[in-house]
Amino acid sequence: MTSQWWQQKKKIDTIVGQWFADWTPDFSTELKISNRDYNSVPQNNSNLPAIGIRFNGPVPADAPAGSSTGNRFVNFGTEQSRQFNVLDTKTVDAYLGATWVKGDHEIKFGGDLQRNKIYNAFFQNVNGNYTFGCESAYTYQSTFEYRPNGSVNGRLDCAAAIPTTLPAAEQARLRALLASDIQKAILENFTRGRPSSYQVQVPVAGGTLDNGIAQWTLQQAGLFVQDTWNISKDLNITAGFRVDQLNTDDKPTYNAAAAVAPVAGRVVGTTGANSVQRATGGFGLDNSTTVDGENLFQPRFGFNYALDSRAGHKKQIRGGAGLFQGSAASVWLTNPYSNTGMATRIIGCGAAGLSACNGAVTGVFSADPNNQPVLSGTTPAANVDFIQKGLGQPSVWKMNLAYDAELPFFGMNFGVEWVYTKVQTGIYYQHLNLGDPTKTGPDGRSLYYTPQSYQPGCWNASGSLSTSVIPAANGNPAVDCSAGRSRALSNASYNNVTLATKTKKGDGNAITLSFQRPARDGFGFGVAYTYTEASEVSPLTSSVANSNFNSRAVFNPNENVAANSAYMIRDRFTANVTWQKAFISNLKTNVGLFWEGRRGKPYSWTFLNDMNGDGVAGNDLLYIPASRGAAGVKFATPADEAAFWNIVDNNPDLSKYKGAVVPRNSSFSQFVNSFDLRISQEVPGFFPQHKGKVTFDILNIGNLLNKKWGRIDEVTFQSAGGNRRSFVNFAGIDAQGNYVYRTNANAINDNLAIRQVKGESQWAIQVTAAYEF
Repeated sequence: MTSQWWQQKKKIDTIVGQWFADWTPDFSTELKISNRDYNSVPQNNSNLPAIGIRFNGPVPADAPAGSSTGNRFVNFGTEQSRQFNVLDTKTVDAYLGATWVKGDHEIKFGGDLQRNKIYNAFFQNVNGNYTFGCESAYTYQSTFEYRPNGSVNGRLDCAAAIPTTLPAAEQARLRALLASDIQKAILENFTRGRPSSYQVQVPVAGGTLDNGIAQWTLQQAGLFVQDTWNISKDLNITAGFRVDQLNTDDKPTYNAAAAVAPVAGRVVGTTGANSVQRATGGFGLDNSTTVDGENLFQPRFGFNYALDSRAGHKKQIRGGAGLFQGSAASVWLTNPYSNTGMATRIIGCGAAGLSACNGAVTGVFSADPNNQPVLSGTTPAANVDFIQKGLGQPSVWKMNLAYDAELPFFGMNFGVEWVYTKVQTGIYYQHLNLGDPTKTGPDGRSLYYTPQSYQPGCWNASGSLSTSVIPAANGNPAVDCSAGRSRALSNASYNNVTLATKTKKGDGNAITLSFQRPARDGFGFGVAYTYTEASEVSPLTSSVANSNFNSRAVFNPNENVAANSAYMIRDRFTANVTWQKAFISNLKTNVGLFWEGRRGKPYSWTFLNDMNGDGVAGNDLLYIPASRGAAGVKFATPADEAAFWNIVDNNPDLSKYKGAVVPRNSSFSQFVNSFDLRISQEVPGFFPQHKGKVTFDILNIGNLLNKKWGRIDEVTFQSAGGNRRSFVNFAGIDAQGNYVYRTNANAINDNLAIRQVKGESQWAIQVTAAYEF
């Protein structure tokens, strides 16, 4: 809906000054100072709560073929992350470097300084956030037409299964009735203001949201020295080091309550609201910890050795190794200043760690963003973000070794290079308020639901957990699902509590082979291939701490486990052809064509719903039983089992992991091909020795010629689990300790999409002009 759209208004002002000086023939310096002011504010189409209408179950009779039977949303209002979102930074950079030539040595030394003043006002859901769906636990006033035997008046089984033993025509008729009933129930809930979930972030009593705005300054200072030694005409060696240090005088507001030692919760029963005692206390950590004083010593070494070239063809071996620090991770370091737990509270129902929304209550919904309801009987919860003591900027060890040679035919150049990287300091996020596990699954993973939530009767066909007493029906006994909840033993006084944590896991290998023919007589070409292996603990896809936790597919939520990187391109082929000719005088016409062919991005196989009870639906890696009938997994119906094995047996990425959990990012999207064309023409200038150049770039020109060419078909990125595909819902654990699975075969296609972000799957044209004098 257009009410949820926004335009991101950005303003960037940059001033740069440089001074180069040659003091003597052997000594020179460079001074560079820059100032950058950046401001980003969303321009929203509305000032409302975020509102989602969630449809599930059978689709209407007039729906297009292949429509999903999973959750489908109509979203409107003000998007949850744009309700209070302002970023303003003022950055000053200074660099002073010197070069001194002494005999066979060229020595470079100097330093740089960056000072970044940050103003980050980011609060989600301050206008409120509502989801309205069909809830089996609610009592309705609508008249429903699909009435299975045993149904109770005023109630609707939102995940009712159509008997497959009926004739096809009768199944279609009942499916249409159920789809109509579900729509009635959803619209009644919306009309009556009865949400399935609701959250609002409010200031603490007596405070304002402004108290939670992150305002701080990060300074990074570096010193470096490097010596290039020409040992001989054939051998050069470069050695040096760099030291970087982080400093800040600003600390997040100290949260004494969060620093108190935690008192673990425990399971005390199997049913009812008092089946668990939730954790109390704090988390035993200092939320005012910063990166102040963290430094990194980075040695570097390199060499270049020219081999015997008596045949007239140059050859060389080159390589190096060193430790390299990444750019400032200020966006992640800002989170503890925003989420101190001292400025705001989370109020709501139906979300992770919160009690279910009460279907008997009407009028909860308010369209006024300044007048959101405060639910009685709920504990206001705080968000707190910590960083681990000693955490610094990300850094990696890097080593390369390469061989380059001029070949004795066609004027070709050959190259082969190996690059290896190893993480020295990486970052991943742990969630500290999941509570202790309440159960261990048959595949060994930790589970966090309340005890009653594991009953298969508490899970409906759409993968939702019931939180009420399910009345007896169709010969099945009543099931008490009340107090069903994820994060069973979490601390009720807190909502999302994260820790930015250090890791040394993750590495990469890349090997590149290339053949190039430099342009001669107006014609040149080249081909190359790169094979890459890369692993990481977290892809860090978001600026928000909790979103980084959510977007990683996992076996256990807080695991320090490296897997295929979400950014890895396993196989990449490139080729280019260039042609040049001066048709008029010395004004050259240039034509170039570039091709890239690459394997698609990696993705994971996960459960559709929240399988382990960590409060995130879609981030749990899928377990494949060893065979049909194997212990560990049972299916809700024979149809679920047949559909499951039909998918697994026909997908090699799944069938090879029978009896195991499918690893994160172990599958790859489709191969991608794209062509880019560049045409440039030199034109006369206004004066002698002047000339202009006009360049036309047609990106993804194949798509211009045929809309089916140049498409990027890949598994879509989702905020829970990242790039992932899903077709299985967790449906509890049976009396024998087996997982119960429900299969939604249609969901697989929902995860595939043509990538349109920034127009990657469409052609584009760019025209540039330059004037040279």
